[in-house]
Amino acid sequence: MDYAVFGNFLFFINVKIFLVFFILFYLNYSVCLPFIIKQKPNTILAITISFVVVYVGLMIAFFPPLQKPPHFPPPGNFTRPGKMMRFHQDLNFHDIFFKIGLFSIVFSTLLFFVDKWTENGKKIKELEFERQSSELKILREQINPHFFFNALNSIYSLSIAQSKETPRVILILSDIMRYVLSTENRQKNNLDDEINNIKKYIEIQSIRFKKYNNIHCMFEGNFATHEIEPLLLLTFVENAFKHADIRKGPLDLLVRMEGDVLNFNIKNFYEKKNPDTFNSNKLGIKNTKMKLDLIYPEKYQLYINDNGSEYQINLQLQLN
Repeated sequence: MDYAVFGNFLFFINVKIFLVFFILFYLNYSVCLPFIIKQKPNTILAITISFVVVYVGLMIAFFPPLQKPPHFPPPGNFTRPGKMMRFHQDLNFHDIFFKIGLFSIVFSTLLFFVDKWTENGKKIKELEFERQSSELKILREQINPHFFFNALNSIYSLSIAQSKETPRVILILSDIMRYVLSTENRQKNNLDDEINNIKKYIEIQSIRFKKYNNIHCMFEGNFATHEIEPLLLLTFVENAFKHADIRKGPLDLLVRMEGDVLNFNIKNFYEKKNPDTFNSNKLGIKNTKMKLDLIYPEKYQLYINDNGSEYQINLQLQLN
């Protein structure tokens, strides 16, 4: 038996099928579909219907279906030229190519839209990231004027009282300002540096309220091995001192690091104020909540308790 003839015959068929598949796939994927998707919906529908009509019409007009299915002769009969020719005539190659062509068009269309769907998903994620980055940049820019305004109010109060501590407070404030400006373009700061900055701010307030001796602060744990969003915690400290009535009760601050979890708790007493003024002063807290949502989604728990005379904030933040 001579199988070489049969093998060469099948190789010839495969080459033709591959060429038809490749050409139609490339034309549909790279030329036709990019052009079609740029059209209006009605135009796309018209092009699709026209393609189906033309395709079916060509199959019916030029390549009628086989009257009988091709039969493959036994391998032994391939040695006979007559049998080989009859097998070649029974096999409608054009019918096969049309089906392969349809498959290549359908396959390339599906692949094209899968690629577009993936590409659009990436673009949506990039746009969402840019939107969040813009929001975060705005929030970071808002906190600096807010912080300096409150710090200058403290210095003003000391200057009115002609306190001897005013120069010292100005010196501490300059250190804080230098730190704030140096962190302006950073994504994360060392937590230990943030804590030291908070301590300086508390020192200013402690000088301001020295005669009451009613500020209690405690810091526990290893802060040097973690990083955090710049000035995130300072907003809560600012808010507490700004609204605190130290004469009415103590201001308590506890910052504890337990593994990778930061526990931050601060509470203060306050006097009732005009509702509009009180709500406007909560801008820093609102912005901080938005920052937590943007930077630490599903990694924090924030509890705010206000009973009318005492205001307490508890933050549990996962840092890793």
